[in-house]
Amino acid sequence: MNEYKNYIFDLYGTLLDIHTDEKSKELWKIMRDFYNAYGCEWKQKPLKDAFFLYDAGERQRLSVLTGVKKPEIKIERVFARLLFEGGEHHSCSLVIAGLDVDTLRRQYKENIEGVLNKVADSEWAAAAANLFRTVSREYVHPYPKTIETLKSLKNKGCRLYLLSNAQRVFTMPEIEAFGLQDILDKIYISSDYGMMKPEPEFLNRLISEEGIKPEETVMVGNEIESDVAVALRCGIHSICLNTFGLKKKDINQRVSEILKVTKAYDELSPLIIKSGDIGEILK
Repeated sequence: MNEYKNYIFDLYGTLLDIHTDEKSKELWKIMRDFYNAYGCEWKQKPLKDAFFLYDAGERQRLSVLTGVKKPEIKIERVFARLLFEGGEHHSCSLVIAGLDVDTLRRQYKENIEGVLNKVADSEWAAAAANLFRTVSREYVHPYPKTIETLKSLKNKGCRLYLLSNAQRVFTMPEIEAFGLQDILDKIYISSDYGMMKPEPEFLNRLISEEGIKPEETVMVGNEIESDVAVALRCGIHSICLNTFGLKKKDINQRVSEILKVTKAYDELSPLIIKSGDIGEILK
């Protein structure tokens, strides 16, 4: 296997194995009770439906504002909107971002964006997001050889980067839980940049800011339509870990379609590690 000076890793499905259920009844029961404590009389199903509706709306809004085809929002704005929009409200004196909720609601009617941004940047929004994440998350842990492989590459003098489609507010706690921030040289999370893979600008920002050479760099991920696609669009090699256990025929078909769509050269065709074992990139 080729040796590279720079390794850019995807996170979920590549370094960390995770499973979440964002539609579970228990999750939305807890979130309903959480919002009720702040004066929002949401019902379970309307709250769940509003969450996904606001998420989609925020993405559409950002796409229109920036022209990015694959926008990435800051999920805190969704949790802030749920505090003010939809459902009935009762009086609440609890404080968020230095103001009681009743005052924030009055101000919201006159200055939607100002109040929305204020609450989205608050510790309350971070707490709401992490409550959502911890309840919806069934498990998260590194793949068996993740830490070992990263440390081996680091000891060889390689530079290690993360390029993840994720939300910083609840992804950084998961990164820090396993000490990955101490191994990686730089972490790039899509919610910080308003775009996500396979937008080439997301990867190109990393390449430019870190001053690395594309020919000395490889993207390591598990999703052909995301990780492999962005590498092809930026002219760098890629390694695809088959952690989802796709069949060979399915993999070949997907790779063929991506090569055609991106108009990439055959020599940039990804290396597929069929076992999904990240340790194989050391061989």
